Amino acid sequence: MNALFAAAGFALVAVTPGFVFSQDLLEPVEPPQEEQPELEEVVVTGEREEKASHLGAISMQPVQVVPKAVLQRNARATLGETLGWEPGVSSGYFGPGSSRPVIRGFEGVRVRTLKDDLGTFDLSDVSPDHGVALEPFLLESVEIHRGPASLLYGNSAIGGAVNARSRVLARSHPAEAVSGGWETRYDTNGEAWAGAGHLTLSEGPWILRFTGSARDSNDISIPGRARSGAHEFVESPRVYDPGLGMEIPVPNASGTLPNSAHEGSTWSGGISWKPEDRPYLLGMSYSRFDSTYGVPYFYPGDPTDLFGDYSIQMAQDRFDFEGSADFENACISRIEGRLGYATYRHGEFFEGMGKDSGRDFLDTSLGKDAWEGRLDTHHKLLDGRLTGVVGITGGIEDLTAARTVFPPPGIQRARSQFHSESAGIYLLEKYEVGDWTWQIGHRTEAAKVTDESLEHLGFVRGSEDVSNSTSGGLTWNRKDVPWFDDMSLTAVLSRVERTPTATERYAFWNNAGIGRFLVGGDLDGVPLDQERSTGGELGLKVSKGPATLRVNGYYYDFSNFIFLQEAPGLTGGFGRAVQYIGREARFTGFESELEWRVREGLGLTLMSDYVHATNVTDDEPVPRMPPLRLGTRLEWQHGNFNAGVELRHAFAQDRVKPAPRAELPPGSYTMLNADASWKLSRAGQDVTFFIRATNLLNEEARVSTSFRKDTAPLPGRGLSLGIRHEF
Repeated sequence: MNALFAAAGFALVAVTPGFVFSQDLLEPVEPPQEEQPELEEVVVTGEREEKASHLGAISMQPVQVVPKAVLQRNARATLGETLGWEPGVSSGYFGPGSSRPVIRGFEGVRVRTLKDDLGTFDLSDVSPDHGVALEPFLLESVEIHRGPASLLYGNSAIGGAVNARSRVLARSHPAEAVSGGWETRYDTNGEAWAGAGHLTLSEGPWILRFTGSARDSNDISIPGRARSGAHEFVESPRVYDPGLGMEIPVPNASGTLPNSAHEGSTWSGGISWKPEDRPYLLGMSYSRFDSTYGVPYFYPGDPTDLFGDYSIQMAQDRFDFEGSADFENACISRIEGRLGYATYRHGEFFEGMGKDSGRDFLDTSLGKDAWEGRLDTHHKLLDGRLTGVVGITGGIEDLTAARTVFPPPGIQRARSQFHSESAGIYLLEKYEVGDWTWQIGHRTEAAKVTDESLEHLGFVRGSEDVSNSTSGGLTWNRKDVPWFDDMSLTAVLSRVERTPTATERYAFWNNAGIGRFLVGGDLDGVPLDQERSTGGELGLKVSKGPATLRVNGYYYDFSNFIFLQEAPGLTGGFGRAVQYIGREARFTGFESELEWRVREGLGLTLMSDYVHATNVTDDEPVPRMPPLRLGTRLEWQHGNFNAGVELRHAFAQDRVKPAPRAELPPGSYTMLNADASWKLSRAGQDVTFFIRATNLLNEEARVSTSFRKDTAPLPGRGLSLGIRHEF
């Protein structure tokens, strides 16, 4: 044990501090002193559907698990880009430093991002330019939950839940007393370097786990111009030059996306107690996440406005505690509890250029202190035919936002402060008999939101709501049916209610990421109502010999779909503004995937997905929807050698909002990628050499789900190569 605690002490000493915000002013005390490279994590080959977590395992619909091998191959700096080509999943791209998963066209609070069954405790659901506080290279797997099982994670998870399985805590005994791995890679696009590592030490029932990562990338290369031709024509970006006394065009960079550099680091330490002869687990961990990234230039709409670039610095300190107990041959099969607490600080810094050169200041800062806990009781009844989970959850969140009203030299700042509380009870039951499986899920959640921004003046406002969501499904599964070896048919119905968040109700600050002033939906005197949706889904899965086909079609009818809309009437003194509004809306779409083992060692995968969303109230498309996509991957494996080539095509998104709040239609693009790896194994150690080429056609690609699609295209051609060692 002495060796274990000595190693823990060494890890604590080795921490590299990031920037810190003071608690009262949310001002950065010390900017980051050094850049740290990007990191990746070691991953192992797995099937598309592998065993999910205990919560996911009771889902009637197979939980879409992205295994370690796929994560390692597709890993990017952000979770959204890492998962962006999974069926039904796209990403809201804000440059290589920030993107969040978009599922079936839903983003933000409707797609709950989780780390080991608890929230990520960041602000990525507040604004799409805010990064998710997760390091994709240090994940063991990612679970994508849909249907009734998503109610385990919140009434807001209409689109689904993305549950990242991290390495911060060991939940089983390793085969050796000392085990781990490290990886390093270099990417030609952006001259990016990344590295990651993990180490596990065990002695008796005690297990220590350490992880760390670092990344560093310059501005990325792009195939053409940073700003699209349509954007140049409509916006005609220009800036006032006081020396010339006239307006001049803003240069449109070519070949490189300015202000797209990013850096970051993470590290964690965890300790677990898991006796080998007893079915118990206790663990606790601490993790630190730091990230700094640029937000590519966005024309504010006024040539006399501030001219310059924004960068975002974010840092999080997080503590997690968990425990579980398993019981064999008992009605109560498992009890598990989790508790997490985090402090998160986020600053948006302006750096002046041209006429505003040297005019640098903190424009907006946000802070979040939050905790969340859950207790799940799993049961197994009727000889195992009835399985399920009953649980309770609760959380408290304090969000503070400080924005600059007047920039330097006469700087003035305004402060907003929100307090949120939530508590919920939920159940998910699955009953199996013969070829049939029934499932029902329900969640009741109470939420309280308070705006304390003007509490010093004696003015406090808020709201309290209770939301109820229910989802049920039926699956028929049979083997050896005519023409197929196996067939499953699934039907799901849902009725979901979601309470608006504090930001959706009361936001009133500039958002540098979307280039707009953000206005809460309650500030026009008409409070936002609950968001309600009725949905249905049909699924088919068939297998024949070496081929398996999965197809899902879905429909959602919203009575009050809450989203950001351009607000032309709110321009004076605010610049361009967007406001949260509620509208009737309908979403229909599908996702499909075909996996075919052509022959031993050779596999082919085909995928396609599509979303059609309409704002019924105004009879116009819902903005920022993903287009129809088609994709294929051909993979060959021979011994320890693996190679693959993949082609993905996104069609043009022609369903965009019309004038006067127009959304420019992005064009189609095709992505061609290729990869190869070679593993050497000896004496219980594996060394893998890998290479991956991306965007080989050097296509100009603009993501329709992003506010920044017209100013931030995807990276151009790049080559990544590296080495990974596991022991």
